Amino acid sequence: MAVIAEVSGETFIEEVIDSELPVLLDCWAAWCGPCRRLAPEIEALAEEQEGRLKVAKLDVDENPDIAQLCGVSLLPTMLLFVDGVIQTAVVGFHEKNAILVAIEPHLTAKAKS
Repeated sequence: MAVIAEVSGETFIEEVIDSELPVLLDCWAAWCGPCRRLAPEIEALAEEQEGRLKVAKLDVDENPDIAQLCGVSLLPTMLLFVDGVIQTAVVGFHEKNAILVAIEPHLTAKAKS
């Protein structure tokens, strides 16, 4: 089973910005129903893309400063960081394959560089 990093203000730079792999940051909150529905999709994506994509979670209630810095205003929001820069955002509940379609072009570009 793939490891999903829990990101906080203290670990954001190390886990997301400085990551050698692209990072899919799942911004969520415990009270968010679609976020809970999304969790198994994110876990499956992390497992299938292990070694190619790092997956991390950010609880926006516990880390509102990071959420604001990243421009998160709706939940769930998944942000793809490549070399520390947001490349794309996927907002709302989506199945794993739809998320992969949205982020795949950025993963491929990273692999070529």
